Amino acid sequence: MGLCEAKYSGLTEELLEEYAALTYLNKGQILYLMKKFYSIAPEKIEADYFHRVHKKDIINKFRVLKNNPFQDRLFRVFSSQKDDCFSFEDLLDLCSAMSPECPIEVKAAWAFKVYDIDEDNQISSQDICNILDRLTWDPTNRTIFLDKESKLKIAKVILEEMNLDRSGSIGLHEFKLILLRIPEFSSSFYFRL
Repeated sequence: MGLCEAKYSGLTEELLEEYAALTYLNKGQILYLMKKFYSIAPEKIEADYFHRVHKKDIINKFRVLKNNPFQDRLFRVFSSQKDDCFSFEDLLDLCSAMSPECPIEVKAAWAFKVYDIDEDNQISSQDICNILDRLTWDPTNRTIFLDKESKLKIAKVILEEMNLDRSGSIGLHEFKLILLRIPEFSSSFYFRL
């Protein structure tokens, strides 16, 4: 029995190697994430390595998610079961995509899924308005928000700039092409472990 398996039932040295090869995380980061994840429900994870932990427990342990305006979308996109719960592997996927080591093309593909609010494989005017609400709405003062007309104007400008095929919405290919030209994107679609 390897050191990993002795400490975290189910996490073998082989599996740790596999995770390191399949993600943009190193072994130390993976072990750090397992330590935090395991501490949420040690008995349950001990009994079932693939135990799924509820969103609220993940947020309590991983504070970086607490005030994220796209928190619900991150859980929707990265939860393999779409159930507001994460397995350890779901958590690894999220942290790998948010890693500074993750290539911008991969980050852009994940970001597209997060920003495609209605999940129709296009970022439409409606998605952009929803994104703007998330970024500008002040939960402490419900009177501060962008009005519908302003959001639609912003959405129109964004679509005019990013919608290369003039389809009326932004597809994954267009989204990636544009984000590859924005140097700040990689550092903004990121969080520190």
